[in-house]
Amino acid sequence: MAPQNMSIRVLLTPPLNGSNSTSNSPHTNTNRDMKKYNSERSQHDKPKGNCTSKAMRTMARRPINMFQTLLIPGGSAGVSAAYCNEETLSSSFLILDGFLTLFLGRYSPCGRNEYDMRRDASERWGKRVETNVCIGKVAYEYGMAEEKEKEKSMDFESSSNGATIVSQTLVKKPLGLSSEPTDSKVINIDSYVPPSHKMVADCLTFQEFDEATSVYEDILLTDQERYGEKDLVCAIDLHNLGVTNLLAGKLDEAMEYFEESATRKRECLGENDTSVSDSLVEIGIILYYQGNLDGALEKFKEAHTIVSKDISNSDDSGRISNNIACVYFAMDDLESANLYLRKALVALRLGLGLNTKAESALLIFALTQSNIGHLKLKQNQSDAIAPLEESLLVLESVLGDDNSTVDSVKANIALARRP
Repeated sequence: MAPQNMSIRVLLTPPLNGSNSTSNSPHTNTNRDMKKYNSERSQHDKPKGNCTSKAMRTMARRPINMFQTLLIPGGSAGVSAAYCNEETLSSSFLILDGFLTLFLGRYSPCGRNEYDMRRDASERWGKRVETNVCIGKVAYEYGMAEEKEKEKSMDFESSSNGATIVSQTLVKKPLGLSSEPTDSKVINIDSYVPPSHKMVADCLTFQEFDEATSVYEDILLTDQERYGEKDLVCAIDLHNLGVTNLLAGKLDEAMEYFEESATRKRECLGENDTSVSDSLVEIGIILYYQGNLDGALEKFKEAHTIVSKDISNSDDSGRISNNIACVYFAMDDLESANLYLRKALVALRLGLGLNTKAESALLIFALTQSNIGHLKLKQNQSDAIAPLEESLLVLESVLGDDNSTVDSVKANIALARRP
């Protein structure tokens, strides 16, 4: 039976653990599922011999690897204010950000170069993987069907039969936020994401995007069997597969995953949840790269309508406004591009102090400033250099000197200085 009256609250909470899980629930039997996963993975990988992947070798050397920041000690999450018959938590999992924002890149009178834009975006993403990763859990609240509610007794087993999911809560926490390294040799499996997710994190660190996709395909199959194909966990898996394919430059495959993810999220969360807008933005970015400007504009405006319903989403509103401006720029509607870039800058500045991912917020703000400078270059305005130089200071700080995005801004500054 499909979940009814489902609602979602995306929370940034204190660190997570499994203390609120019901011990006899399939969602919380982590140790059993991990043994099953490791056994299946071992049998699956056995004929392949030694793996030559750098990420795989890293995992083989040290199960607790550079992603020790995935540790989420103590705390609790997903507790409902209202009474429910039963509440359980999913295992922890990764939530990957996509490209999020468009960057106009190096100015050229000949127009934009989609390949360079995708290359720059992928390089920016891989430069600081940890800023593009969150840890999530889904808390499930169960209620009795009406006919079962009338028949329930004090016996727990009988009251659990016939229960249906009445709400899901996505608990989301930026990677590494307020987390401290641990010297303990004992791994609390519920405090870490499963090993398969750690493997994805290593693959992303070494920019082995095809391998990350392969591992995530296995994760999706496991989660579909465990939670069901229409569960929110699987919807997030689909979004993550879209991200790994996008990073690998496989736009058509990424598009399919993002579209399916958006559909599943709507089924779980409703039409106007910000998680839906995340997938819509990535669809818009792919359409932009493919030259479908009308389609990209439609998706960006649809996503913007969703995030604009809550004034606390100013950072989301700002980056989507930047994307809309880039589409108008490509359409040669410079007046509309300028309008949306100004809106983006105001919204992003407002969100800087509220965003829990400060470095990511600063990067998007700097890219928007650079886009304003790019527009001024196009319009032959003498003050183009100011926003470009301001953006360069942040970009060099976040990305370093050896970076194609930084090189593009430096080239634009050189153009702006010409008499």
